[in-house]
Amino acid sequence: MTKQRREWLIGATELTLLIVVVGLNIWWMVYRYGGETYYVQAGKTLNSYDVSLPTGVKSTGHTYLGLGINRHGAKRQIKFKTDAVAPAPFSKSKLVKVTVNTHFGVTNYEPVKNMKHLPVSVRNQLVS
Repeated sequence: MTKQRREWLIGATELTLLIVVVGLNIWWMVYRYGGETYYVQAGKTLNSYDVSLPTGVKSTGHTYLGLGINRHGAKRQIKFKTDAVAPAPFSKSKLVKVTVNTHFGVTNYEPVKNMKHLPVSVRNQLVS
């Protein structure tokens, strides 16, 4: 095997491994953190529990249960817990965007800041 051929083979192997690693990483992120997005109006807190913030300060996390609406207008009961990233309680009428993964449950939540960015079907059902 010539030196030029060996260098080409090594480069092709490295490129193939890089593509495989990046592909597996993307697959894992979608599998673990992807899911259907629902919009839930935070209702009454079901319970509270202690949360340790990254600064070492203790705080209180909260569990919520509410009716979620996805962009197609389908409804589903969703239960989610706040974590150390945003442990503070939501007001009763606060709208929260929640990602529900079929394998891992709720993987992400964030308060909705601007109602204009909601899907039309969600906005229509919230108004009525």
